[in-house]
Amino acid sequence: MKKILTILFFVLTSLTTASAQNVIIGEKLPDLSLRKWLMDLPPERSEYTCYLFYHSESALCAKSLNAIKPLVKEANTQLNLIIVTKEEYKDAGVTLTEHLDDNIYVAFDLQGRAFRSIGVDFIPFCIICDSKRRAMWCGNAFTLSQSVLDKILTTK
Repeated sequence: MKKILTILFFVLTSLTTASAQNVIIGEKLPDLSLRKWLMDLPPERSEYTCYLFYHSESALCAKSLNAIKPLVKEANTQLNLIIVTKEEYKDAGVTLTEHLDDNIYVAFDLQGRAFRSIGVDFIPFCIICDSKRRAMWCGNAFTLSQSVLDKILTTK
């Protein structure tokens, strides 16, 4: 009986581990299927894109967004920020409208396809990728520093 419980424990543990964020630095990100944009404003082309997986009621998400906005502004047209939320417009649209800017966009992932394709189980979660969609950095945007971002933006 102990062996069966031990095997069951390891199987369940491996299932939860397999569902963690599957982003490998240097590897190409899967298609995120983002098609619905706040104010119908899809992003302009940029050398780098930062995806911030977000929920409007999360204080940690708000902290991450507020931490990364100045970095995006400093990067100018070299970096776009796309805030990805599973919420409906009526729930998050008004709150997120105030964050729209020349390089900040909001995507509604109502069916959660982008969250699933990346394997996002915990928010806030942030990914920076290049124009070829290769992951350059991932983690909580609150931990991203200007020096790390400068290294990413100068990598070719």
